[in-house]
Amino acid sequence: MTGSPELNLETIRLAYDGKKEGRLTKWTTTAFRAKVPAGWLVVTCGNTGRSGIAFYPDPKHEWDGGSIG
Repeated sequence: MTGSPELNLETIRLAYDGKKEGRLTKWTTTAFRAKVPAGWLVVTCGNTGRSGIAFYPDPKHEWDGGSIG
């Protein structure tokens, strides 16, 4: 589409609690984020064919891509 805004994806690091053994600690996952109006579009792509997409509300785009808590 002509005139569509670009999504500038940047890589972010995912961290899982290493103390718990389980499926999450065995996955290799790449995550990206892109600024969108009122927040971030977050996309994950895993080595097991699992992926996801989410919206993180952050109107001022203050999130640094690290832990939210």
